[in-house]
Amino acid sequence: MNLKIVGHLISVLIVMEGVAIATCAGVSLMMGDELHEILLMLLCAGITSFCGALGAFFLRPRSGNIQMGIREGFATVAGGWLVASIFGALPFIMITGLQVHDAFFETVSGFTTTGASLIDSTVKLRDGSTLPNGIESLSCGILFWRALTHWIGGMGIVVLSLAILPMLGVGGQSLFNAEVPGVKTHDDQLTPRIASTAKILFMVYFALTLMETILLWLGGMHFFDAVCHSFSTIATGGFSTKNNSIAYYNSSYIQVVITVFMFLSGCNFILHYRALKGLPLKQYLSEEYRFFAGILITVTLIITVTLLFSHVTDPMSGEKYHMSPWLSLRAAAFQVVALSTTTGFSTADYTVWPGACGMLLLGLIFMGACGGSTAGGMKCVRLLLFWKYSFSELRRCIFPRSLQDIRLDGKRMETPVLNKALGFLAIYVLTVFLFATLLPMVCEMDMITSISASATCISNAGPGFGRISPMNTFSWMNPPAKLLLALEMLIGRLELYTILIIFLPSFWKK
Repeated sequence: MNLKIVGHLISVLIVMEGVAIATCAGVSLMMGDELHEILLMLLCAGITSFCGALGAFFLRPRSGNIQMGIREGFATVAGGWLVASIFGALPFIMITGLQVHDAFFETVSGFTTTGASLIDSTVKLRDGSTLPNGIESLSCGILFWRALTHWIGGMGIVVLSLAILPMLGVGGQSLFNAEVPGVKTHDDQLTPRIASTAKILFMVYFALTLMETILLWLGGMHFFDAVCHSFSTIATGGFSTKNNSIAYYNSSYIQVVITVFMFLSGCNFILHYRALKGLPLKQYLSEEYRFFAGILITVTLIITVTLLFSHVTDPMSGEKYHMSPWLSLRAAAFQVVALSTTTGFSTADYTVWPGACGMLLLGLIFMGACGGSTAGGMKCVRLLLFWKYSFSELRRCIFPRSLQDIRLDGKRMETPVLNKALGFLAIYVLTVFLFATLLPMVCEMDMITSISASATCISNAGPGFGRISPMNTFSWMNPPAKLLLALEMLIGRLELYTILIIFLPSFWKK
């Protein structure tokens, strides 16, 4: 393990983070924030860049060639995300006045695109005061930084760096594999050079962000809000500039636009690139894509019909009412896509819907979206392989001597790929229940809340059920619970292996 190279690369990433924070100071200036907030944002950028530059200078390798192995790749990605979250908390601490553990939680939630927020009118600041208007009390610079952490983390801190810094291209395969989610195959690399692949993915990412921003702005949303919500949508994050999230706008147009772009963000970005290149539709509609779309359509129809023939309770007044067909379809489609893509936006309190709806939505949180997307969760490709493997074993019981090949898009899946996918699902479920057990030990909460919190954080989905419904935040939890959930967010965003592997003693041996 060459820790010097790992430290050098992490330091370079921190310098880039400092530049990102500095852009927030520019936004603060343009949006008319108070002078002291602009200066504090510049101070945060300066501290971050200085520390990163210092580390990059003293830890620079003697030779110009940076050789990266598998272990260095995992250590750089895991360490980079952790250190970036620490420095990314500075604006929340110095400008907003959040306590250190709260600032760290909010930053990790941003970078991991979880969207689980603790900022509301009850959160206690370091001086003992509160934010009277919750999220809407924050300055534009902080709101932009919250959204920007989503956008940076959505594509991946390291993948964005690979697209920008040629020096990280050496050994980039190890970095790319350690950070990009989903089952890895040769088709996931668009070009022979990882840096070129990263640039292509970044271009698609940027194009989708730009398109959504323009459409939201044309729909009457303020341009600043349109940018922030586009950052959150394309990254499948969920941070909003409004306390009531997307429900604030009460606009069918805005909800439809965001629903479409949440769906696109939940699909493999490589498929988007191939579609833009004009490849046949058959190549675009992969098995995973069809599985993902089929599940969403089915669940949307079930929830729509359930809402249509049920009484829904208004969480504010307590009155029961019937939803119209259009409202039922709109609400169902938005929440199904939001939770399956782990974006976490909300237009309604789905916890007051009939119980069957809640179970389906919880299942979607576990499922997630497609591999190679910005979404979290188990990923459809793994569940598809699990389904094929289970069906294969059932057939083997009937025909013991038959050969049962498991194929995906016509290609035979090798045993190591299957083992890694099935092992991931097993560790995923165990991790959910481990954290769901630990949470009530450190913070008083009911079983539904603990299971929901664990599931939403490892899936990077944001709001859940119980005391963390869309109408609530995580502010009521104590520091140990928040730190546990922050760790789980990182584990989920880096797909378990990247974080868990560094705890193995053999990982550090020569």
